[in-house]
Order: sequence, then C-alpha cells, then structure tokens
Amino acid sequence: MTTINNFRNSKCLFYFSLLVLGPVLFLSTTGVFAQGINEQVTVVGSYEPSIPDVSKINISPAPSESEVKLPVISYNISPVQQEVALSPEEIPAVKLVGEPQKTLLRNYIRAGFGNYTTPYAEFWANSLRSKSHSLGVHLINLAELQGRKFLDEHTLSAGVSFKRNVVHHYGFDPGDFELMMKDDQLKQHFNRFGASAGIQSNYSGNDRLNHKALLAFKNTSDRFNTRESSVSLLASADKRFEVLDFTDEQQIGLDARLEFTGYKDSTLSQASTIVSLKPYIGTTFNEYTIRAGIDLSFQGDSVSKAYMFPFAEARLSIVDEALGVYAGITGGLERKGFDRLAAENPFIQSVLPLRYTREKFIFYGGANARAGKRFNFYASFRAGMVDNAVFFVNDFSVEPYNRFTLVYDDGSMVAGRLEAEFVSVEKIRIKAFAAFEKWDLKHEEKAWHKPGTTLGAEAAYNLGDKILARATVTAAGKQYARLSGGETNSRHYETVKGYTDLSFAFEYRYTRQLSAFLNLNNVLGSRQYHWYNYPGYRFNLLGGIAYSF
Repeated sequence: MTTINNFRNSKCLFYFSLLVLGPVLFLSTTGVFAQGINEQVTVVGSYEPSIPDVSKINISPAPSESEVKLPVISYNISPVQQEVALSPEEIPAVKLVGEPQKTLLRNYIRAGFGNYTTPYAEFWANSLRSKSHSLGVHLINLAELQGRKFLDEHTLSAGVSFKRNVVHHYGFDPGDFELMMKDDQLKQHFNRFGASAGIQSNYSGNDRLNHKALLAFKNTSDRFNTRESSVSLLASADKRFEVLDFTDEQQIGLDARLEFTGYKDSTLSQASTIVSLKPYIGTTFNEYTIRAGIDLSFQGDSVSKAYMFPFAEARLSIVDEALGVYAGITGGLERKGFDRLAAENPFIQSVLPLRYTREKFIFYGGANARAGKRFNFYASFRAGMVDNAVFFVNDFSVEPYNRFTLVYDDGSMVAGRLEAEFVSVEKIRIKAFAAFEKWDLKHEEKAWHKPGTTLGAEAAYNLGDKILARATVTAAGKQYARLSGGETNSRHYETVKGYTDLSFAFEYRYTRQLSAFLNLNNVLGSRQYHWYNYPGYRFNLLGGIAYSF
C-alpha cells in the first residue's frame, strides 16, 4: 500500500507542476518569440491544490484454518526368520616347520681309571620316547630300575634299587696304639635295598581334587649285624575353589606322612612310629600367596607323645619373574635313623643311641631376583629352636677311637645362604655361593663337625658343544671335634682346620656318541679333613671314555 500511495502522490505533484509552471513557461516563451509585445498580467488570489479521494483496495492476508485429521492406522509385525547359508572359504592348513627331533640312544656307558688304583664304570639304559611309559636302568656300585606309566589323568611310578658301599676305618695313627689290627678288621660295608610305588594325578583343570601317594620300603644292614627296615607312606591332596571375592582363588589341602621303623643291633631292638597330619588352607590374590595350617605329629615307641606345630608362609611377587620374597614359620618332628646317619657319616658305630629331633620353632625367609637375562640371585636363611639336635663325636669308649657316635643337645640355630649366577646363553655359566651356620647349645661347647662357613664357586664353558670344561672351588671353614682323655675323662675339643678344594673337569666329544673325559681333583693338594682324623685324598685324577649306543 505504501508504494501505491507514493506513486499517486508523485502523479499529483506532476500535474500541479504543469498547472503552475505551464503559464510561466508559456509566457516566457512568448516573450522570447514576441519581443515586441509588452503585456502585464496580474493574478489576484491564492492557489490551493487538492488531491481527490481515490478508491483503495485493502488486502489483509490470513492463514487458512482448515483442520486436517490423521486417520488411525493399525498394523501388525509378523517376524520371519531369514535363512542364511554359510559357505566358508577353505583355508589351507599352516605348515609348521620345526627342528627335527634328535635321535635318542638307549644306552650310555662311562668307564675310566685313576691314581690310587681307582677303577670306575657306570652304565645307563633307558627307553626311547613314548607317550605311555618310561623305563630306565642305572648300574654302578648300585643297581636301579625305575619306570613310569602314563595314563589319561594319572601317572604310575615304581622302582627298585640295591646299593653297596664299602669304607675303611683308617682314622687313627697305628703308632699311638699297641693294637695289631688287620685290614679286614677295619672294613665296613653297607647294603641298602629299596622299593617304591606311587600314583599322581595329572588333571588339566584346577577344580578337581589333585592327589598323590608314594609307598616306600628301605632295608639297610652293615657288616656288624645292625639292621634297619622302614616303611613310609607319603600322601597329599588339595583342591582349588573360589568362594571369597576379594582373592583370586583359595586352596584347601592335606599332607600326610606315616613312618614305621624297626631297628636292631647287637645290643637291642626297637620300633618307632611317626604320624604327621598337616591340614592347610591357602589363597592367592594379586601378587600375594599365603598358606597356613597345623602340623599334628605323633611319636610312638615305648612312650607315645603328640605335638602340634603351627606353620604359615607368605610369598610376594614384587616384579613378575624378576623379584620375589617369601617368609614363613614352621616346626616338625623327625627321627634320623641308621640309614640316614650312615649316609652322612659312614664312619659311625653300629650301635647308636637313636632319638627324635624336634624343631620347636623355625623361622625362615628368602628372596630371588633376576637382573636382565643373564644374572640370577638367591638368598635364604633359617633361625629357630631345636630340641635333641644331633652331632657326631668320636667314640672314645673303644680303641682305637676311629669311629663316631652321637650326642644330642638343645639349642638355637641360625643359618643362611647367598647365591649369584651368571648365564651367557649356553656357552658360559658361573655360579658362586656363601653359606654359614651358627649354633648356641645348652650343654655342648661347640656344634661338633659343623663348619661355620662354606664358600664355593663353579664355572662351566661349552665350546661349540665339542669341548666342555668345568672348574669348581670350595672353601670350608674350620670345625670342632670333641675329645675326651685323661684320668678324669675331662672334655675338651680340638679345632679342625678348614680347607680349599680346587678341581677341574674336561670332556672332548669326538663324535656325538664317543667322548673322552678327564677329572683333576684337589689340584692344590691340600689336606682335607671332613671328619676328625680322616684326611681325604690329596691331588687325584680320573680319566676315561664314554660311549652312547
């Protein structure tokens, strides 16, 4: 509307201009063309222009108000299963290219000879690879036959052995005694026969009851009619489960031990029994592993006694497979019989006072660490109280005092061991250790025949699997031997000096089957005393060949 009105106003102004200016222009023009005419016009009155009313068209837009109603629609969905045909493409099998298995040989024999008229022969025979069984034989001054049968979920094992050891009681100076003793009178031999049978589960999952059992029989006799027979049963069972949410898994188990021993010498015969039941519970969460339980031990002979030893152990993995520590507390009851004592010291008497040793309280701990791929470190220690700890002393009741008997005492003990190892692939291996043991006894002056410190190292070198060399060095500290003498039979002791043993071993493999070896022992030629008045060999060597077939 505003545009239309403006147009109309412009048109009216145009007409008004024509009415006003038209006569002026006309007169002016007339004056130009009629210069000779002189007329005077006088206009009387005012001019009032006006614009007449015009008809206007009023246009006012308005929205449409028509209502649109949507129809109500109802529908149903009928599901239809689409059948899809899967046609996978065939993928060719991956061909695994591995190293071929080495050919195994059944038999291995090793024989040689050394100074001091020392013959040597040893033989092994074993079955080849098998998924169902394993059978092996070992012969030297012993004969061993061992076998295993592999079932789907269990492994059966069995073995028999016979071993004969001969020693001579040379630990005296013949010039100090008037006795004339033949070599046969100084000879001692031990015959040992053993047999065992066992079963062990091999379940793949952790939710089943794992179990194992071993039944063993041993018989030991010597030249002086001392005999000892023992039957032992070792069994264990454990099961893992998940009941507690704050730990990864829990474990409950039981270790059981039954030992029955019959002992007879020239003066007495006795029987002894030890029964030990150790129920425990353990758990693992994150880097922690904890186990705790109770050891219920029963001693049965002329007097029956029962003991209870609590035990617990905690392990912490600080760095996975690189740094870990552990600590625990334990105790227990044991009886070192004639067989174990003769294996530790073959120069003992045939008539011995046998007692039970009770570890009342033992605290132990340790750590293992790995630095890179080449260095390994280990540390362990034990400390506690022991009743009836056993020590070897010379028997001065029978000349020439060249055999040992036993003394028992109560006391405290602390011991430790440190190890370091360097490994360079399969070429070089170096290992060193340091160990100590200290006793504080109630009655005895010293811990007889127990070195306070022991140091050692071993280095092995493999040159192309052709030449193998090994060097070992052991330095044992001083120890003490209890002596008795004089009319008053007063006690005193003597210091047994320590020793250093340096030895070398070499092997040259001419072929995979044939090789030669040379062992050089006690190269420094030091006089070594493991037991009082019993010096070991000075420098000695042993050489020979080995053959596989």
